[in-house]
Amino acid sequence: MDRIQIGNRFIGEGCPAYLIAEMSANHAGSLERAREIIHAAKESGADCIKVQTYTPDTLTIDCSNQYFQVKNGTWEGENLYQLYGKGYMPWEWQPILKEEAEKVGIDFLSTAFDRTSVDFLEEMGLEFYKIASFEMPDLPLVEYVASKGKPVILSTGMGTLEEIREAVAAVRKTGNSQLALLKCSSAYPADPGEMHLAAIQDMKRRFQVPIGLSDHTMGHMSALVAVALGAKIIEKHFCLSREIENPDASFSMTPEEYAAMAKEIRAAEEAIGQPVYGISPGEESSVVFRRSIFTVKDIKKGEALTEENTRVIRPGYGLKPRYYRDVIGMRAGRDLERGTPLAFDGLEKGAILFATNNPNTDDLYQWLAEREPKVYKIENKLTAQMVEQLAPSFVISFNYRHLIPQEVLSLLPGRVINLHTSLLPYNRGSSPNFFSFLEDTPKGVTIHLVDKGLDTGDILCQREISFDEEKETFASSYDRLLQEIKALFRENWEKIKTGALEPVPQRGEGTSHKMKELDAIRARMPFAWEEQIARFKERFQEKSREGNL
Repeated sequence: MDRIQIGNRFIGEGCPAYLIAEMSANHAGSLERAREIIHAAKESGADCIKVQTYTPDTLTIDCSNQYFQVKNGTWEGENLYQLYGKGYMPWEWQPILKEEAEKVGIDFLSTAFDRTSVDFLEEMGLEFYKIASFEMPDLPLVEYVASKGKPVILSTGMGTLEEIREAVAAVRKTGNSQLALLKCSSAYPADPGEMHLAAIQDMKRRFQVPIGLSDHTMGHMSALVAVALGAKIIEKHFCLSREIENPDASFSMTPEEYAAMAKEIRAAEEAIGQPVYGISPGEESSVVFRRSIFTVKDIKKGEALTEENTRVIRPGYGLKPRYYRDVIGMRAGRDLERGTPLAFDGLEKGAILFATNNPNTDDLYQWLAEREPKVYKIENKLTAQMVEQLAPSFVISFNYRHLIPQEVLSLLPGRVINLHTSLLPYNRGSSPNFFSFLEDTPKGVTIHLVDKGLDTGDILCQREISFDEEKETFASSYDRLLQEIKALFRENWEKIKTGALEPVPQRGEGTSHKMKELDAIRARMPFAWEEQIARFKERFQEKSREGNL
């Protein structure tokens, strides 16, 4: 995982830094100039020429209200739609330029900004992909790019540590291990004092992938320091001349400057800094260019949010893209005009929030939605702001207590319910059903209120279940518990909703296990969930007696 492969070339540990020349808008509307840039980049020592595949309509909408105006920075006074219209490269050029790059012996790379651009680049036979910092939080896009099975270079400008982890997880979720991350300050130009290049080593330690630098500072000092710190990719904007007018010329390198990048290394200390994530002061004006959820059609009060009337687009005044799947299907709490940044306070109140990201719960969610007027599935962690603005009647968690922080519990006393596929208080923590068989504790399912502890809230109802361990496997036992908890909920929902069930405090200590305990057992005694319970217990007890567990 510490190397990726582009064609016959490896990038990462033990390899020289891979130098990318970013053409961006420096073609200034001329195909011939774009060809010249490719030749100049090759002659200046670049390994790769990079372009961008978007149109104004794939990035944002043509809207002139205040949310779509650039208020400061290099592009102050510009309208987003018009700005992207000035900078974009006609898509029909790109096969021509890719062929030109192949002729001169330089790799050809493009940044994909939406699904249509990914599909276009797939047809072109692109060997690897770039994802920009502003698109990093768009996890559905990240997943789609990674699903093509090709190397992905992902910029992390403005990214918090949690957001970078989410993006890395989105790539790995697809089975794609060909990933490199770029440290980046998304200011144009960037201040060397805000680069915090020490994060390069920190990111390498945390993510175990090749780390590079997407550098928007003037000159090449930061790039050289980054290489000294272990960066294996350097990306710099590249132009024939800063006198050629276009949106990116002012912070781009000329061929002479690019060629000199490898020669100087003095005055490096200023750029090293400390491991810092999130938005720096110089990036604050760029935050609004990130994607967020906007209405793209007029939506009447009571009308459902759909993929037709909402989109994840730039700028970043609305909800984060991570909530897009959650809000689709919710209804507007008031009239929303086209071009309105979506917020939870614009949605109807009083719904039941079904907090789970387990696909095994889809049928129970549908059952509840057929009986209650407003039920919404939430796959992301709830926040106090979300709960305050949506004012839900109940929150129902399906073994996903971690989606419900303490501040949410204080806002909804007695109205946060967990469906637990294990009998409380006996089996808590990681894989409680697995340990209930190893330790011969009672087995069953529980519906309980959620409190600040780990599955320690008062019990509303529960059911004990008997298992024939000679016939059951760990997988089949879980499937049975899954069906039992759904049945228990269906039988008792009306009583839960009306408060007819008196909560009973849990009694007894029970057991609690951490994931590392299960990992340790699996490492010393490999097994599959389809393994018969009785046979596994025999082997487990024998190894325990021998002192091997």
